[in-house]
Amino acid sequence: MALSILAGRDRMALDNGFDLRLLSALEVLQARRESLELAGDGREQALCSNACLLARALEGTEDRLPVFSDGRAVLAGLTAAEIASLAARWSAFSRENDPGLELAREELKKVMEDLRGDSGERLRWRVLKQFGALPTEGRAEAMKGRDYLWCLTNTILDREEELERLCPDCRARAMEERCVLCGRPAREWGEGMQNASFDPARFEALKEGVGLD
Repeated sequence: MALSILAGRDRMALDNGFDLRLLSALEVLQARRESLELAGDGREQALCSNACLLARALEGTEDRLPVFSDGRAVLAGLTAAEIASLAARWSAFSRENDPGLELAREELKKVMEDLRGDSGERLRWRVLKQFGALPTEGRAEAMKGRDYLWCLTNTILDREEELERLCPDCRARAMEERCVLCGRPAREWGEGMQNASFDPARFEALKEGVGLD
C-alpha cells in the first residue's frame, strides 16, 4: 500500500527545546508579504524572508507557542548564520513532508500512480468528496476506519436500491461501464484509447496557476 500524501509529519523537534512546524499556504504568503516590508528598510531580502518564515514556524516544544513575535524579532534575536541554518532545515523538512503543486511532472505522475493503486486512500477521498469535507477538518480527522466503512457500505446499498427500482433492461444499462462523455459502452472501446476528457495542457496550466479560457 502506498504511503498517504497526508501521512507526513507536521512538526520537527530541534535539540534546543524548540520545534519547526509546517506552515499553511496562507502563512507562507503572509511571511512573504512581511519580508517585503522588512527588506524595504534596506535589509537583505533573502535574510528577511527566512526571518519571517521562522517567526511562524519556530515554536516551543511544550507550549507550542511562537518563539518570536515577528520577523523583526527573529532578526534581533538570531544571527544571520543561525537564521540561514534553521531556514534550510525547515525547507528540507517541508519538501519531504509537505509536497505541493510545485512537484515536477514526473514526480506528480508517481504520486498519481501510487494513489491509483491505494484502494484505502481512494475510498477516503470518495467519502470526503461526497460529504464535502477536507482531510484537515475536525470531523474528518476524527473519523476512524469503521466510519469510512459505514459510509462506503451505505453508499453501496443506496446504489443497489436505485438499481432495484429499474426494469431489467435499464438495470443492465446502468451497470454497464460507459464513457462519461459520449456514453459509449466499454466493450466497444478500442485498445489503447486514452481518456478523451484529459487535457494535458490545461492540467499543466492549472498546476502553474495559469487560467485558461
